[in-house]
Amino acid sequence: MNIIKHGFDKGFVIVKINVNDDLWYLENVIEKGDFVKTRTLRNIFIERQGQQVKAEKKPMVLKIEVEKIEFQKFTNQLRLTGKITEGPDDVQLGSYHTIEVKLSTILTIYKKEWKKYQIDRLKKALTKVPDVLIAVVDSNQATFGMLKRSGVEIVSELRNPHSTTQEEEKLPEFYKKIASEIEKFSEKVERIVLAGPGFTKEHVQKIIQDNYPDVKSKLIIDTTTSATETGVNEILKKGTLDKIIRESEIVKESQVIQEFFTHLNKDDGLSVYGLDQIKDADNTGAVKILLVSDENIRKEEIDRLAKKVEEKKGQVEIISKTHELGEQFHRMGGLGAILRFRIY
Repeated sequence: MNIIKHGFDKGFVIVKINVNDDLWYLENVIEKGDFVKTRTLRNIFIERQGQQVKAEKKPMVLKIEVEKIEFQKFTNQLRLTGKITEGPDDVQLGSYHTIEVKLSTILTIYKKEWKKYQIDRLKKALTKVPDVLIAVVDSNQATFGMLKRSGVEIVSELRNPHSTTQEEEKLPEFYKKIASEIEKFSEKVERIVLAGPGFTKEHVQKIIQDNYPDVKSKLIIDTTTSATETGVNEILKKGTLDKIIRESEIVKESQVIQEFFTHLNKDDGLSVYGLDQIKDADNTGAVKILLVSDENIRKEEIDRLAKKVEEKKGQVEIISKTHELGEQFHRMGGLGAILRFRIY
């Protein structure tokens, strides 16, 4: 996600959606009663023989007051429904419209008040892209791309100098060269996607496993139809990077949850759960980290609690159910806190 412009103190932010996971972040930031503005498509009706007849969909800029938020993870769309408050002269204010937020959408979000955890949520989406090397390979060539926030930069290309039909015995030499090139970039990245149309990727994977033990733990094997820049773009489109990005965020969430459970199992008084106990801890300024499941954060009482924790310089972590520890935390109520000091 890109933050194009913001004035949180004035109640607005303009964002651009870069990857599908950005929609999940927005689902946890946008609330009923917020206003959103974007370029969208709306059905236009004309009068024909005394009846209103749907004519076409017309692009226009509309602003709505959000009443319903629906994230469709299978189609990767965030649907925001509400009454139109601003639009062209030929659009009836107060009528309902649904904005479909997807990749490349530029969206302005207006709130009466931006809470710190909501701003932090957006900033997490900004910084969540890990360093990833994409290597697409076949027996003739290899192309290497480095994932950056602005896209992928092609950083290296190799070509097999030998004809694969006439000098097949030279192929292992080319595989070793690819593995060496991957190893060269490996220290700069968290994960490595090794992909391609045939079996070259498996040969390279075996060389890495045998010779570069520090690199093999970073590998993800995938398939593309090409070992050129086209193959790199295939990886971008098919969701592999979304998975890597989500896993990177899950690791950070899991560390916080694990710390919470560790204190709970030790019974050392540095973890509490349940609304009443956390309120008591907050009243003494003891809450270091408030953990809230993504379903609970929309509850008015918990939202007020989160604001009070932040006022005392505490941290609020919103926990998703998309991983095992997150689901475990949700089953026990989805509300807990790690404390600065014991209160009991």
